Amino acid sequence: MTTATISQSPLVQRVIASLNDFPMSRAAVIPTVMRLTARSSTAPGELARAIANDPALSATVLRLSNSSFYGRVRAVSSLKEAVMVLGTALLRSLIVATSVSSMFRSKEDELEDVLWRHSLATAIGARIIAQRTRVQAEEEVFLAGLVHDLAQLILLQRFADEYRPVLTEMQQSWSQQLDIERDRLGVTHEDIGAIILEQWNFPPQLTALVRNHHDPEAPAEPSGENVDESVRRMRHVVYCADVLADSLGYGFSSDLDIMQALQPSAEYLGLALESLPEISEELTTRVTEEQELFKS
Repeated sequence: MTTATISQSPLVQRVIASLNDFPMSRAAVIPTVMRLTARSSTAPGELARAIANDPALSATVLRLSNSSFYGRVRAVSSLKEAVMVLGTALLRSLIVATSVSSMFRSKEDELEDVLWRHSLATAIGARIIAQRTRVQAEEEVFLAGLVHDLAQLILLQRFADEYRPVLTEMQQSWSQQLDIERDRLGVTHEDIGAIILEQWNFPPQLTALVRNHHDPEAPAEPSGENVDESVRRMRHVVYCADVLADSLGYGFSSDLDIMQALQPSAEYLGLALESLPEISEELTTRVTEEQELFKS
């Protein structure tokens, strides 16, 4: 199914119509930050001025910038200093993570809470795996992990009567998740997630990572040609992190054979499966730490 066909789905049209009042779309600074951080010529002061247009976001960025988790040895007192100390890639991750976290507000909803923990665990896992496999895109895969299941959250929040039964069924079969969605909805959360990111002006590379996070070897959209090798490696990183998060209990899946699921991607990336216990321990520790950072 092509992107154009997917976008004409009645459900997709209803999802698009519902996006305007989500925190991510209300934070007009995010498209600006995405654009500025994509340019190597952007000065720290220019990026700081863009962030300053959102006072609440500015306060959160400063709080996170001073977190011991990010290794601060002295206080960061201004947005410009935060940009200079953290770097544009990490700062972009913090800003998007803050906005994504604000979308998960129904913590009393068990499914929504699981989705948030899974998204954060996948993001952190992607960063760890990228470091270990020398994929030079740590913050890109972190962001992809963070937003890879964003469509599931939006469907759960706005179309619960239709999607909650689907999500419940998907919990019983990790390998059949997309087939269940296609049968029940006509589209998948991958399809909808990519369209949502396009609507919010996320970079095409990030959209491509979300579009096929269950199948890192899928052809590029919409032409069908092979993906760029760097994108292919990032896809495999996000896929591995997604599987690992589920296997550690940060997710819904109950029938996941982690070794079978990870073997092809691990072999491609040069990731030793013997290192999984060590990676899992680091991931669990960091999820516990970072969950505290994004509490309001």
